[in-house]
Amino acid sequence: MRLSASTLAVFGVLLAGSAAASEPPHSGAQEVIIHSQGRNGAVPLASWWISAGHTERRPTVIALHGCGGLYRVAGSKQGSFTARHAAMAALLRDAGYHVLWLDSFTGRGKKSICTEKTNLRDISVADRRADVLEALTWLAARPEVDVSRIALLGWSHGGSTVLSSINAGHAGVSSHPVRPAAAVAFYPGCTPFARDAGYRSVAPLLMLIGEKDDWTPPEACVALERKLQESPSSAAVALHLYPDAFHSFDAPELPVRVRQDVPNGIRPGEGVTVGSNPAARADTYWEVLAFLKKKLDRP
Repeated sequence: MRLSASTLAVFGVLLAGSAAASEPPHSGAQEVIIHSQGRNGAVPLASWWISAGHTERRPTVIALHGCGGLYRVAGSKQGSFTARHAAMAALLRDAGYHVLWLDSFTGRGKKSICTEKTNLRDISVADRRADVLEALTWLAARPEVDVSRIALLGWSHGGSTVLSSINAGHAGVSSHPVRPAAAVAFYPGCTPFARDAGYRSVAPLLMLIGEKDDWTPPEACVALERKLQESPSSAAVALHLYPDAFHSFDAPELPVRVRQDVPNGIRPGEGVTVGSNPAARADTYWEVLAFLKKKLDRP
């Protein structure tokens, strides 16, 4: 059987990941395979399960990386979770949540799509929504997971995936036997959902975004919040806007800078601004834990 170059490339990425499986990208992470259905057929997603360390059924978070992927791509810690993901992994595990970290890129032969124009990307939010639906099915079969207490959490492109994965207007979402009980989106791209007259959320939603974000502008998320608040058929929504905060404000120790290699944003071709805001980051961690506790923890 002759394999195409693209298929061989994907196999190569998966083999490379398997070779490094003895050193997980984060402490306590166990590699698992989620079989998703993309536009080009079945895709094995080599993802990571981090147990809360409890034997009884526990609430679980599905975590969704942004356009830059889940891992560091350079330096001595290459291949490990980025600082943002590592910090959130520790926060959630210490709070008693299982976490399933979905890697939507490696199985599709990608490391990052940040430098690709949005309309030319071959990994879409719809593809990643399919990943989430398969992950929900996978979690439902885990004896340590309380299927009634699952949350979605994503950043940027992953945040947009969160919005798509709770869209009551999508048949795959509305008919799925497992529904998330909560959803958190860090600086998602809200524009298509704000413009969709039929968009409604099946789960309570918390959005966290910087007021100065010039990559995924907050105005569309403000409009989306207003629309969902006015809809009697939508679950509750809350939006927190952080002053003097840019895209990726929750990333630890990331100097504020302009990324000229990103062709998207509110000024295409001029780059986008990214960087940490320690005060906003600390507040979002408190907000995330308070939100999850309210929506997922039992009285």
